[in-house]
Parts: sequence; structure tokens; C-alpha cells
Amino acid sequence: MNEDNFFYEGNRRKKEQLLQLSIPEKREREKAKKDFIFYLGECEDRVTAFFDRALLGQSWINFDDLDYVPSQIIDNKVKPLIQKQARFMFGKRPDILFKPFDKKDKDDCEKFRQKVDTILDNNNFWSNTLKAFRLATVTKRVLLRIEANPQQPVKIYYHSIDDFNYNVDTDDSSKLKNVTFVRQDPGNSDDETNISNDIWYRYTYYMNNLTCYLKVETFKGDNLDKPIEVQEQNTGLSSFPCWVIVNEQGTNNVLGCSDIKDLKPLQNAYNRRLSDFNDALRFQMFGQTAVIDGNEEDVNKCTIAPNSLMAIKTRNDNVKDVKQAQVKRVESAFSNAEPVNIFLKMLSDSMYEKLSIPLPEQTKEVPSAKTIKFIYSELVARCDEKWNDWEPVIKSMINLICEACKMFGCYQDWDNKWNDLDYNLVIHKNYPIPEDEADNKRLAMEEVDHEVRSRKSYIKDFSDDEDYEDQYNEILQEKSEFSNAEDSFTGGLNQELNKNNNLDDKTTTTGEE
Repeated sequence: MNEDNFFYEGNRRKKEQLLQLSIPEKREREKAKKDFIFYLGECEDRVTAFFDRALLGQSWINFDDLDYVPSQIIDNKVKPLIQKQARFMFGKRPDILFKPFDKKDKDDCEKFRQKVDTILDNNNFWSNTLKAFRLATVTKRVLLRIEANPQQPVKIYYHSIDDFNYNVDTDDSSKLKNVTFVRQDPGNSDDETNISNDIWYRYTYYMNNLTCYLKVETFKGDNLDKPIEVQEQNTGLSSFPCWVIVNEQGTNNVLGCSDIKDLKPLQNAYNRRLSDFNDALRFQMFGQTAVIDGNEEDVNKCTIAPNSLMAIKTRNDNVKDVKQAQVKRVESAFSNAEPVNIFLKMLSDSMYEKLSIPLPEQTKEVPSAKTIKFIYSELVARCDEKWNDWEPVIKSMINLICEACKMFGCYQDWDNKWNDLDYNLVIHKNYPIPEDEADNKRLAMEEVDHEVRSRKSYIKDFSDDEDYEDQYNEILQEKSEFSNAEDSFTGGLNQELNKNNNLDDKTTTTGEE
């Protein structure tokens, strides 16, 4: 999933035409493009950006007529912060759990979970989800889609905002009426010399009588208004095989919002002040030689270099005034460094605060994991809020994958018993916060000793073995073998003691006689 190719200008115009976007929708995508380029940082093509200001990113154009070229130092804080948030959200993959309502289905649910995990891993789902989440926080939304065909593995895709369009129910913005996405035939995408060789496809999903239908239209690059072929088919699925994920969608804001909206003015101010600071240092770093009442011709001949000698005559018009030519050294005294550093630090800290990310100095020399949890509590709450947009979609996707596998026979090892399982699907978030592993194990052992926690539960939580049941049975077997060996040893020892006692009794009886 290459982010840098999402907003390729040439294809973007064709996609807008195929998606039949309205003027407000085009403006929305233009804003998304501008935000995404700002997220990338410094402008890479200033010539093109001079005509299209959206391509400037964090750079700017200087219109002032100055005797020097002002500095442009771009210290991109936005991109690392967005990436930190994404890594915290999906850097450590979540755990998908199928909890059966009937205990007898426990083993089947575990095998079912392993199969679903395999399907997700084969599609690099969690890795792509991290990238899609990062993109959604910048451009407001992405499209998640699955592709299921008979006797073929399920495919999972993400699409950027410029690849799709959709309509929602007027009464419920969470319900889709139809979804359209476009793609170019990869076999002809490299041929830029002849537009007529370009082949484009437009896919439209819509519902009819509680069944999802798909319309596929094929276009040639020289005529994107009239398709050369139209196919329509019944997918057989009970819902759309695609989901629009909107970043922080609200009741009054169905389009979502970008996480960098509040960061942009801070980042711009940071870059400008940092550049001004660099210019100030550049001009104030070196002292300057001043000549007072010197002859202009001699002054122009002066060489400014270490240990150079200057021969300066007094100006002729100053002889009557008894003024003597003077050469002085004016040293700089830059005294604004501390206020500038304070201001830059304030801007940087404010950007961290906007995304609820702890400051670097807060995570240094932390005494315990409990303190770290407290420091990260705001970021955890922020990510939990974002999970409200992502969790229902991921659950719905998994359920539809199971429906498609049942209907199309996508995998030979698919067990039909899984189709009738009654379970609760749970997604366990794994935020990368350091834990006191030793303390957690000690507390868990104490719970086992006090019989408020089962040994099997302890093995499941603290073992790296995928099949904790086998590990538990192995422990029981070892304990049984040890117990049998101990009983055998104790029995043999008791027999030996009894034998010796009998001998002692006989010896005592003989002595008495």
C-alpha cells in the first residue's frame, strides 16, 4: 500500500470523471490532497507548485524583494506524530477471539479462530490496516473491501479517498445505499503515449431485495463517459462487501475530520520561526568591520580576511574638521536565543498535546509500569475512541468472510461445522505499553494458589504456545507420572522398612529365648 501514489495527478482527474463527483465532493478531495501533501512535508517540485499551491506542502513562496535568500527549514513534526499514533493503535496486532455461547463448541471455535487468523495474515491485513489508518487520519476516510470468488482465496483491499464514492441513507448516515470504486487495468497503466489504450473499470455495489448486486462497467481512456461493456451480477451476499471508514465521524459531521487540521497552523509557525532563527544566527554569528570617515576608494580596496592589513586615508572633505579615519570591529550580541527556544518548544509540545501523545521527557526514567500507564492514559482513551469507527467494520468484515467461505467454498480445509457456530466475536486491543510482566505473573500465581484462578487460565495468559490445552495436558501427565513414581518409591521404601522391622522382631524373640 504505497501512500505516495495515492494522489497521482494524471489519474486523479480520470477517477473524478468516472466517479461522477459533484463540485462539493471534488473540493473535499482537493482538501484531502492538500492535507496529504502537507503531511509529507517539504515540497519536492517547486516549479510545479508555483502554479498549484496545493503541492507546496509545508514549504512557502517568498515574494519579498530582499538582498538575501531567506531560509526555509522544514522540520516536519506532523508526520512522526501521525505515525506514532498509528503504531500505538495497530503497531501490535489485536487478538481476535471467538467466544462460544456453548462450552462444547470451544475447540471448534479455537480452530475457527486459527483459520480466520490465517486468512488475515495471508492478506497482510494488520500491516495494511496500520497504513490505512494513518491515511484515514489525514484524508478523513478510506474504503475497506473484500473480494470472494468460487474456489479462490478471499482477498482484502484498502482504497484511498480518490478511488471511491458512496451514497448514504438520508435517514441513517451509517447505512450505505450504494458504493462505487474505480481502478485502471494494470496491464495498460504504463502506456502513457496512447490514451485510448487505457482500460478503466467502474464497480458499483447496490442492494436489491436484501441481496447485494454488482455492476461492472468497462471504459476506454479516450471516452470515460460511455462504457464499452456493462455486466451485472448477483453476488449472493447479504450485505455490501465493502465498508467506508470515516475518521471521527460525528452526528453533525458525517464526512469526518482530519487529525492534522489543528496541527497545520502550529507546524507552519514552527517552520517559519525556525527559519527566522536560522537567518538571525546567520547574520548575528559574525562580527562586522566598520570604517568611519575613511576614503571611499581605500574602503572599497579593503580585504576582509584574518590578519589582513588596511590602509585607510581620511576623507578629503573632513580634513578641515580635523576628523581622523577610524576602523572598528562591531561584534554581535545575540540575546534572543532563549525566548525563541521557549517558543519553539511551546509549539512542539502543543502538537503533541493535540494528539494526546506523551512528551519525550515524560517517558524518561519512569519508575514503574503503572506510571507509564498513567502517562499514556489520554492516548489510550483517544485510540479507544477511534476504535469505535474501526471495530464494527472489522467485525462485519470477518462475519462476511465467513459467509463468503460458506457460500463459495473458498478454502478446501474449511470445516462446515464452523458455519453453525454460535459465538461472540471479540477484538482485544494490544496497545504497546510496557507491562510489569514479573508482577503480573506473581499476582496470577497467587490467584492460582488461592484457588480464585484456574491453572489453565494462567497457562493461556502467560504461555507463548498456541495450543495451551496440550501444554496443560502435558503438565497433568508429568504430574501424574511424578505422583506414580513417588508412590512407587514410597511403597518400596515402606516394604523395605517393614522387612527390616520383621527381622528385628525375630532377632529380639531369639535373644529372649
